[in-house]
Amino acid sequence: MANEFTSIATTPGLATELVQPTYDLAVRYALKAMPISRMFVDVRPQRPAMRGSSVTIEKINYFSNSVVEAAKTPLSEESDVDSTKIPKPDKVTITPNEYGFAVTSTRKLSNRVFSPLDPIKVNLIAQNEAKVIDGLVQDTLATGTTVYAGDATAAELVAADTLTAALVRRQVAKLRGANVTPWFGDFYACYTHPFVVLDLREESGAGGWRVPNEYGVSQSNIWAGEVGEFEGVRFVQSNLARVQEEAGADDANVFSSYFIGRTALAEHVVEEPHVEFAPPMDKLNRFATLGWYGDLGWARYESKALYVVKTGSSAGDDYVASA
Repeated sequence: MANEFTSIATTPGLATELVQPTYDLAVRYALKAMPISRMFVDVRPQRPAMRGSSVTIEKINYFSNSVVEAAKTPLSEESDVDSTKIPKPDKVTITPNEYGFAVTSTRKLSNRVFSPLDPIKVNLIAQNEAKVIDGLVQDTLATGTTVYAGDATAAELVAADTLTAALVRRQVAKLRGANVTPWFGDFYACYTHPFVVLDLREESGAGGWRVPNEYGVSQSNIWAGEVGEFEGVRFVQSNLARVQEEAGADDANVFSSYFIGRTALAEHVVEEPHVEFAPPMDKLNRFATLGWYGDLGWARYESKALYVVKTGSSAGDDYVASA
């Protein structure tokens, strides 16, 4: 007689009772972007007079070019110079606000999950804190002087209005022309989305990024896929860089690239964002709350040190909002 197999496929009852789905006791996390825009804050109050609802930083201005030109006139032997007033300082006011987020879980849930719940909560809360702070910093970055690719307006931008080497050079020229201190040695920073960098790397023709890397001594940048330092700018890529979905013409996504020099942003921290373990407030200690809290704020400090370049992207249709 033919063999009879005791198997999952052909033995009803036995297989369904003894073979069950199982779970990995180690819990892992989904992909998560790493917020980095706060790295471009480098102005902070040094000696606030007291606690208050806001803090004002005084920014001393230099003498105007007309005053400098007048001082180039030679002195005569028997005359004295006229005294000139020191320029009026500018005020930069930063108003901190409270920010926070929390989750509350039950004791019963903690008693029944197969993996410890507290580490999961801590990880999720910390990630929420980082992304919220990153978004707040970008809200301030977005107030910089705005430049549109292709001489368009925000509503006229199309996918073909990409970041070009010429646009990069122009922002560098404006920053250097305004005597803005570079961010990385002799290089300014550009905080931008990877799709924007893709278009810059694919730009054809003389003067673009690709030609010297293809025909230069080494093609290592091509193989590594790195822009690195180009035309006086070091590029910092993040999928958290601001994207306005379908804000341009023909429902094109609009990408923001921030060209940044020193002293572009100021920050006032009353209380650094941190994780908070709230004590149970119910009678039987059954409800556990975990969250984060911070009290801080940002302002644009030196307007000449920040330009926001708005572009489309040839890969815009592939854009997926960052996690």
